[in-house]
Amino acid sequence: MAIVLAFLETTFIIVVLLLIHGLRSQIGKVPFYICIGGLFIFMQIISATELKVMIGSQVADFYISNSVLFMPLLAAVMLVYITEGTLAMQRLIIGIVISFAVYIYLGYLTSVQCSWSGFGISQGATATSLEYLLDQTLKNMTGSTLPLIADLFLLPIVFQKLRNLGVRIFFAILGALILTLVADTLISIAVICWDDSLWWSHLTSSYAAKTLIAVWISLLVCIYLEKIERGIPGEEKGSLDVLFAFLGSYGMTKALKKDIAEWEDRYRVVIESASDIIFIADVNGKILDANPSAAETLKSNKIKGRLFSEFVNDISVLPELWQKLWEDSERISQNTRGSIFIANKQLTLNSCENEKIDVDVAFSKTYMHNNPVFIIVCRNITEQNKLKREKEELTSQLYHTQRLDSIGKLAGGVAHEFNNIVHAIQGHIDFILLFNKIEDEEVIKHLESANAMVEKAGTITSQLLGFARKSKYTEKSVDLGETLMHTHDMFMPLTRKTLTMTVSKPDIPCMVKGNSIQLQQVLLNILINAMDALEQVKRKEKIVEVKLSRPTSFPEDWKPLKSDAKPEDYYEVSIRDNGIGMEESVKKRIFEPFYTTKEVGKGTGMGLALVYGEISGYNGFIHVVSQPDVGTVFYIYLPVLKTPES
Repeated sequence: MAIVLAFLETTFIIVVLLLIHGLRSQIGKVPFYICIGGLFIFMQIISATELKVMIGSQVADFYISNSVLFMPLLAAVMLVYITEGTLAMQRLIIGIVISFAVYIYLGYLTSVQCSWSGFGISQGATATSLEYLLDQTLKNMTGSTLPLIADLFLLPIVFQKLRNLGVRIFFAILGALILTLVADTLISIAVICWDDSLWWSHLTSSYAAKTLIAVWISLLVCIYLEKIERGIPGEEKGSLDVLFAFLGSYGMTKALKKDIAEWEDRYRVVIESASDIIFIADVNGKILDANPSAAETLKSNKIKGRLFSEFVNDISVLPELWQKLWEDSERISQNTRGSIFIANKQLTLNSCENEKIDVDVAFSKTYMHNNPVFIIVCRNITEQNKLKREKEELTSQLYHTQRLDSIGKLAGGVAHEFNNIVHAIQGHIDFILLFNKIEDEEVIKHLESANAMVEKAGTITSQLLGFARKSKYTEKSVDLGETLMHTHDMFMPLTRKTLTMTVSKPDIPCMVKGNSIQLQQVLLNILINAMDALEQVKRKEKIVEVKLSRPTSFPEDWKPLKSDAKPEDYYEVSIRDNGIGMEESVKKRIFEPFYTTKEVGKGTGMGLALVYGEISGYNGFIHVVSQPDVGTVFYIYLPVLKTPES
C-alpha cells in the first residue's frame, strides 16, 4: 500500500507541474517557478524527518524526499532547460545559489546570536539545542543544495549531449535523470556522510525505486513534450553551453537575448509595413503566416491555413513547380540548415475578387521549429507589365507610322516622275490628234484607248501625290455629321440594297477643320471596303453601322502616338461591318500603297492609303480592329474645331 501511495504521489506531483507549465502562456511563468521552490523547501522538511518507505530490503527501501519529491524536481528543472533555453536555466541556478548564500548568512548569524549576552535565548539548554539544530540544518541544507546546483549544470549537459548524438528524447531524458541522480548521491554522501561508517549503505540504497520512478517520469515528460509542446526548440545547442554561459557570459547572454528581441521587433515592423506580399508555407504549400499586404492585395482576411495554390491563376503549372522547388532546395541545402534562396518565378495570382495580379515571386527555404518552410515574397508587377505592353504597342505603332511615312516619301518621288511621263505621253497623243488628219478608224480607236489609260494613270498618280502630301489642300470648317449624311446618300445606291446601313450622330453640329469632298472620299473608301468584305460572307444580315460621337475613351489596348492626346478633344467616327474580317498580317499592311487582297483588276490598293494620308493630314488618327469571320471596325479620330471658321 505504501508503494502504491508513493507512486501516486510522484505521479500527482509531476502531472501538476506539467499542467502549470503548459498553462504558462495564460498564467505566466511565475507560478511554475514558485511550485519548484515550494517543492524544494518541502523536500528539505521531509528530508529532516527521514520519512522512508520500508519494503524489507536495504536495496528496495527508499526515502520519500530524495525519490518521490526529488525526481519530479529534477524533471521540472530539465523541462525549464528544454523549453525555455540556456538563459532560463542560468536564472534558476543563480536563484538557488543566492538563496543558499542568504540561508548560510542567516543561519550563521542566528547561531552566533545564541551565545551573545543580551538575547533572551543566549543561555541554557534552549540556546544549545537551537545552535545544534542550526548547525545540523546548515549541514543538511549544504548536502542537498550543493548537489542540486551540480545537478542544474549536469542535467542540461547530459541531455544535450545525448540529443546531439541523435538519441530519442525519452532515452535522453531518462539518461540525464539517472546520471544526474548518481552524481547527486555521490556529492550528497561526500558532504553529509563523509565521516559516517555507513556511507556505503547510504550510497547503494533505494536505486531500484529511483530508477523505476525515473522511467515513469521520463515517459510522462516525453508525452507532454510531444503532445502539448509540439516541437522542442533549441535542438542545435552545444552540450556545454550552460556551463560556458554561466561561467563567463550571463550578462552577455542576457544582452544578446535583448538584441534578438529588438531585431525580431524590427523585422516584424519591416515585414508588416512591406508593400510586397509575403507568405510562409510548409512542405505541402499550406500558408502558415502572411503579412498585411497579402490580405490587402488579395482582398481576403482569411489567408492562413489556405493553400498557396488557391491563389495561383494557372494552377496546372504549380504541382510540377512546387515539386521542383523542393527538389532544388534539398540539393542546395545539403550542407547547411540556414536560410537559402531557391528561385525566382513569374506567376499570376487571383484575388478573391477575381482580379488578376502579375507577380515576381522569390522562393527561399528556412526552418521554423526544425521544420523546413518556404518564405514566398511576391512583388506586384501588374502595372509594370501593363506599361511594358503599352510601350510595345506604341513602339509598334511608331514603327508602322514611320514605315508608312517612308513609303509616302518614296511614292511621292515616284509619282512626280511618273506624272511627268504621263503628261508627256498625253501631250504627244494630243499632238497626233490635232496636227494629223487620221482617217483610219482603227488607229483613232487605239489612240483614244491610250488616252483613256493615260487619264487613269494620272488619277492614280494624283492619289499617290495625295498620300505623299497628306492632304495639304484648302481647308475650312466642316460639319462632320452633315458630311457623314452626304456620304450615306452617295453610298446607298452602290449597295443595291444588299446590306443594311445605320447611321447615328449627335443632333448638334460636329465641326472639324478639313475639306468636305476629301472627307466624303475618305468615308466612301472605307464603306466600299466594308461592302466588298460583306460580299464574301454568306450571312442573312449584312450590316454596316456608322456612329459619330464625342468619345470618353480610346479603344481598349490602344493609345495614339501623341502621349498628350485626350479622347474628349476628338470626334470619333466608327464604321463597323460584320464581313469577312482580316488576319493580323493583313491588317498591318492595309494602309500601304498598292497593297490589296482583291483580285487583279478589281482594286488598285490606293483606297486605304489615301484614307491614311487624308486623316494624318488633318492631325487625326485611324485605328482598325478586326477578327476573321467576325468583322472589322475602323475608328477615325478628327480634332474638334473649337473656333468655327468660314
